[in-house]
Amino acid sequence: MTQPPSRDVLLKVRRLAQLAADLRQGKDFPSTRLTVLKSLCQEPEVAARFALHLARRIREKVEEQAKKPGYLQTKEWARHRELIDRGVGAMEQHVATPSEERSSKLWGLLREMEGEQNEHRHIHGGPVRMIKNNDLLLVEYALRCFLADEASVPMWAYQTARHHAERYDPHRGTGLIPASASLVQDVVDFWATYFDVDLAAAPSAERGNEAPSPARAGAERGSRAKKGKGGPAFTDRQGQFLAFIHLYRKLHRRGPAELDLVRYFRVTPPSVHGTIVKLEQLGLIVKEAGVARSARVAIPEEDVPELEAVEGPPW
Repeated sequence: MTQPPSRDVLLKVRRLAQLAADLRQGKDFPSTRLTVLKSLCQEPEVAARFALHLARRIREKVEEQAKKPGYLQTKEWARHRELIDRGVGAMEQHVATPSEERSSKLWGLLREMEGEQNEHRHIHGGPVRMIKNNDLLLVEYALRCFLADEASVPMWAYQTARHHAERYDPHRGTGLIPASASLVQDVVDFWATYFDVDLAAAPSAERGNEAPSPARAGAERGSRAKKGKGGPAFTDRQGQFLAFIHLYRKLHRRGPAELDLVRYFRVTPPSVHGTIVKLEQLGLIVKEAGVARSARVAIPEEDVPELEAVEGPPW
């Protein structure tokens, strides 16, 4: 960094730091909370340094593992470890001294990594790439931050961070869950160092006059919302389900099937079913016994948070 970051940048870094803190407190959020990284990674050089930071963390993790994952053959595991190490080393060299020769080397490594995980299967009517080693995939994404055209670089930086931090829990689904806290902290550490931000300093003065984004305002309003006087509050994830049910009924004049929620939120059927049962138990939705697609939101419309976008394919 050659000049101090703007107030807007400081706020974004602090939001990421707060996200990590909230995850450590047991909260969970959609992975789209990381989309703020797209605006921080507008410059290809900055995005490349950020991607390299995450790739280094993966290399450290791989080297610290005492044993190979049980689903990989020994020779395959050895190839992946060697590819990850070569990939990170090549990115380090390119950051230090960019050149056409080093860029060509990165392209070669990208093709090698793609070739290691090039099996596709048809699921839900379309081809899906089968991934056996998520660590290798993350380094592949990091390489794309170096090689993509300038317009696509922010998206690949976001996807790299998302892949690094996103985790699955049968009770919470896929997203940023408490197990993601240290991984989101990896993201925060880079930006705090790059912008020389003292995250220990009280941010209240900077945030005091900040107007919350519509999505954040909706989530905060949703966390306080009640079903009538003294009714139950709901979590951020439950609020997103309420928002989807509310909008779906407006569009289709009937409630969604659980499969509609599975496809939109990219979570498992058991996770969706468990959340729907909980919403009904809390009195946040009502359903007619024996009537399919009868779910409707049972709180005032003004208390329903805004629906956040979930990026990715619809399966």
